[in-house]
Amino acid sequence: MSQNQSAAADRDYLNPNKNQELVLKLFNTYYRSHNHTGKIYEDLPNVFLVKPEALMVKDLATRNSDKLILDDCIQRAHARNGYIHISKFYNAKLNYYWLELNVSPFMLGDNVNETNKSEFFYMLSRFVDYVKGNPNIYGDLNAELNSDKDLALMLREINKMGDQLLPLFESYPEEVMVAYNPKWPPTEVNKLLMSLKGNELSWCELFAESLIYIMGKKS
Repeated sequence: MSQNQSAAADRDYLNPNKNQELVLKLFNTYYRSHNHTGKIYEDLPNVFLVKPEALMVKDLATRNSDKLILDDCIQRAHARNGYIHISKFYNAKLNYYWLELNVSPFMLGDNVNETNKSEFFYMLSRFVDYVKGNPNIYGDLNAELNSDKDLALMLREINKMGDQLLPLFESYPEEVMVAYNPKWPPTEVNKLLMSLKGNELSWCELFAESLIYIMGKKS
């Protein structure tokens, strides 16, 4: 496939209004034929979205475990008037591709995993920006960052992981990828902090406790 053809295929896969037939062909290969190699995966974008109704096809998957995953994603995507988020991964040693399914937009309270951690850290960085710009609401984070090098280092890592989402904004609006209240009411903040404390990265709990400490001083 030429570079122009590959770019055209990417555009079709990335467009939820055009990719239904492409995704059904892909899922038949993946879930029915159980073939995880070949050109169909090579030409696939690493991340793309599909409308949930596009996958409401009888017997799309043969294994009960796959059916449960598909049904759960379809229901959750419908509930938030969103999309099914498909990520492609590759094991070079085995020449083996696999797909991970999630739902978009990512919302606070969702379980954070490998396929949506960029969305989570993007939202966390937006909250940090809000706190830095509104010290009268949640405390003076700027002063803590200026005096605590470890805290500043953690924030740089958070921003770096959140920035991994930015290339997708070339294909999808922000509100399609993440959904949050930019005024950051306490209920949203609590969900964010709970997810941060539960993250598998060891320093995330420390960052969450630092935010709680700063907000506690403000209270």
